Amino acid sequence: MKLNKASGLISEKYKEFSTCESCGNEFTCGATSKDCWCFNVKISEENRKELKSTFENCLCQNCLEKLS
Repeated sequence: MKLNKASGLISEKYKEFSTCESCGNEFTCGATSKDCWCFNVKISEENRKELKSTFENCLCQNCLEKLS
């Protein structure tokens, strides 16, 4: 499948810029990529629960790493 056809299968939500709830910086969500930082940052189950209760949406790579 060609990239331009594959990109049509990705939700519009993941193509737009997101704003980090922690610092306010803009970033592009990489959740559809296996190289996204959110899959690679090690977060304990306790920290994960705290982050979920504190933030509603994604965090940028820097903030996620700092808070992990």
